[in-house]
Amino acid sequence: MRRIFLAFLICIVMTTNVASAEMIRVSDDDVQTFIHSLTDIIYSEEFQAELPLLLTNAVKIENIEMPEINSEAWGCQFGLKTAAEPEGEIIFFTDNEEKVYALKVLGYSEASIQNAITMLVMSLRVAGLNQGDTEFLITNLKEDEFLASSIVWSAEKNRCFVLIAGAQEKIPEGFQFTLVANDKKD
Repeated sequence: MRRIFLAFLICIVMTTNVASAEMIRVSDDDVQTFIHSLTDIIYSEEFQAELPLLLTNAVKIENIEMPEINSEAWGCQFGLKTAAEPEGEIIFFTDNEEKVYALKVLGYSEASIQNAITMLVMSLRVAGLNQGDTEFLITNLKEDEFLASSIVWSAEKNRCFVLIAGAQEKIPEGFQFTLVANDKKD
């Protein structure tokens, strides 16, 4: 529990500057449109030929991690078509207008890291990040004692994206990537 609180605290400190930055939506799309765009990518013939991933239908879940945003979130599980069990999940934290405010990609084991990163990259694409910004966020994760983080300003989306990576406390081999945004350019 202490790790979760610390991770959340670091997330808030990193994404907001007391003087001027304000947390904003990761995407201006509503959650259903965002998920539909994500499934359009992963279910394309070209993508499936390369990596046959499945994404379950989204279900509403209780938002216990970021309740200040909204009391509900949406969740989908993902994994290879050939996998016996899901390999991870994506949680879409939405505001009161059902717009995607933040998202989290969870991997259930170290073996699922590549597929989780693929889902993260596809989610970043749907959020509107260009290839250069996406690569920067992922390859420049700076690690500290508990978490790794990376920040990039997106001129196209006019917001700063913050990616935070760390262990998933509830799952022994699990890990998570959390994406949030703010309005601070510097």
